[in-house]
Amino acid sequence: MIKNQWYAVLSSDSVRKGKICAARRFGEELLFFRDKEGRAGCVSSLCAHRGADLGKGCIKDGNISCPFHGIEYDVDGKCIYVPSDGRASDLDHSRFDLKRYPLREIGGIVFIWYGDREPESEPVCFDIITDPSFVYSHMDDEWGVDYSRVIENQLDVSHLAFVHRTTIGRGNKTLCNGPKVEWIDPLTLRTSADNEVDTGQKPGTADESNIKSTNLNFKFPNMWLNHVTDKIQILAYFVPVDDEHSIISLRFYNKITGVKPIDRMIAALGSAANKVIERQDKRIVETQLPKKSGLKIGENLAQADLPIVEYRAKRKALQDGDPVPHPAGKVKGAPVMDTKAMYSLSYGLFICTVKQGEKANGCIINTAVQVASEPNRISVAVNKANYTHELLRQTGICNISVISRDAGFELFKRFGFQSGREVDKFADFSKNSYELAANGIPYITEGTNAYFSLKVEKEMDLGSHTLFICEPVFMTVLSDSPSCTYEYYQENIKPKPEKVGKTPDGETVWRCVVCGYEYVGEELPDDFICPVCKHPKADFEKVGSGG
Repeated sequence: MIKNQWYAVLSSDSVRKGKICAARRFGEELLFFRDKEGRAGCVSSLCAHRGADLGKGCIKDGNISCPFHGIEYDVDGKCIYVPSDGRASDLDHSRFDLKRYPLREIGGIVFIWYGDREPESEPVCFDIITDPSFVYSHMDDEWGVDYSRVIENQLDVSHLAFVHRTTIGRGNKTLCNGPKVEWIDPLTLRTSADNEVDTGQKPGTADESNIKSTNLNFKFPNMWLNHVTDKIQILAYFVPVDDEHSIISLRFYNKITGVKPIDRMIAALGSAANKVIERQDKRIVETQLPKKSGLKIGENLAQADLPIVEYRAKRKALQDGDPVPHPAGKVKGAPVMDTKAMYSLSYGLFICTVKQGEKANGCIINTAVQVASEPNRISVAVNKANYTHELLRQTGICNISVISRDAGFELFKRFGFQSGREVDKFADFSKNSYELAANGIPYITEGTNAYFSLKVEKEMDLGSHTLFICEPVFMTVLSDSPSCTYEYYQENIKPKPEKVGKTPDGETVWRCVVCGYEYVGEELPDDFICPVCKHPKADFEKVGSGG
């Protein structure tokens, strides 16, 4: 499990006034019920008095009453009445209070907080669950595996032609291009099947692959959305029951006609189709061993498994610690080994620096995560088109500098908008902006909050990128400034481009949303790669058009 997250666990319809809803979640027996005003609560199932099962009790005036001695608890788990002490008692009964789970209801779905602290934010979810223009049909099914296995099945694009050969996988499209994976935000990834019939051709790389209009979106910790069309979408949340059991809750949303009674009938038919497809998956996934997923479970993954690799790496990083950087003391004088540097790692932005002979180079990367704690290991993904990638493969050592919110745009231009094959990125770089680590490679001190010296242990080919699994040889904190996420860079550091109407000749202008490079032409070629930041066509927007 990933701690300190909001999990979708139940349909609101399951929690009725005057009734106790017992459900096993996170390996624990939990009770859901409503008070007189209809507010829902979630508490542990055992009475704090002598351990009787409160699920065998009843609801009295919106409170759970224990079947053994009549002790009553409200929706916040607070003990409000001990019959043996009498109604007039002024004794402190707080020792009887139950463990409670903070609860929210959004769009007819019950979310509960699983963690060791109080929630500091509200649940994140897909907008469709609160969109009144859609109607839906809901179904649940229990699977005999951990919820992580069910999630990975929904991110698997290479099983379609085999598991679903009679339904959504018809056409024998066994060859998988890519697949391409995009991170919409630090907790949401998007991918899609870009499959075709194998006629002897090689599959396209992730950069050459496309994310189709029908695409898959996963939002941590346990919600998934299949965007079929703008009027048909399938939502699922994967409920963790225990290590060997889970529930998939599927909703077929649509607004095909805009007439809700008709759309409800369509939703019911769509839900029936969902059931057929879901049971095809279940029959196979329940045979997988081990029943719980993880980074090191003895599997041999293929290029088509990239969405699963991304999911596992992010899940492990979230399991190992809070994704929000913690403040750390500023280091003065000579650097010291400081493991608090691990707190600076998030889905953010980093500078990977390398050196071969007298040639030093570096580039901006957005993937550097802790993937194991014993022994400590960090994974770093570098685009194969970068000169840094070439030098890292040759030398096997690098430094990772964690970019902070103090960084200026010039830092991104230096290490992200030019190639080390053409310029020396350190030639005119201020000597006050970097230092040499013990491995002889520069690390950046300007606009960063930590750095790591890494030694490569193994590599994994991910298509457009190579994933380097590294041993951290040294790490330290450089400042207490929060880490810079990609979102923060886009909103607060990157200059806002001016919109243009058209070129003097009336031609269309396409602009890279990553670095700002502009391409002039009526159509942007499908295989176009930004010459500055190496991002594909999908990262360009049309900002002006002739005619």
